[in-house]
Amino acid sequence: MAIARPIDRRLFLLLDRARNRLFKRANRKLLHSANITVAQGAALFYLSRHDGCLLSDLADGLDLNNSAITGLAMRMEKAGLLERRPCAEDGRAMRAHLTEKGRVSHEAVKHVLRDFNAQIEQGFSPEEMDVVYRFLARTANVPLV
Repeated sequence: MAIARPIDRRLFLLLDRARNRLFKRANRKLLHSANITVAQGAALFYLSRHDGCLLSDLADGLDLNNSAITGLAMRMEKAGLLERRPCAEDGRAMRAHLTEKGRVSHEAVKHVLRDFNAQIEQGFSPEEMDVVYRFLARTANVPLV
């Protein structure tokens, strides 16, 4: 008979571990099925709603710094997922535009992540998932001090 272990209550550690494991699993699934990384998938989701946004807005939307978004955008442009174009209002700034390949890839990523989310939710009631969603939404919006 298995011995019941107490629940680990180190919240930050548990969130970090869960995030790392989920990220790795999602990255493997997306690379295998759509040849897209999680970071690229997140950018596709953002651009599907904000096509033509400034790269700095994309960085803010993905919670990345400007140098990270520049590298991500360059890799995505090389893969044919987006085009970077100079901003008409500010010649120093660049705008990101989805390509047709980027739109198709976004749809593929949507399907993969829908299935992935369903797997994560297995074994939890809708009421339990509501609590999880409320907790994560609140935690994600805690101001950084």
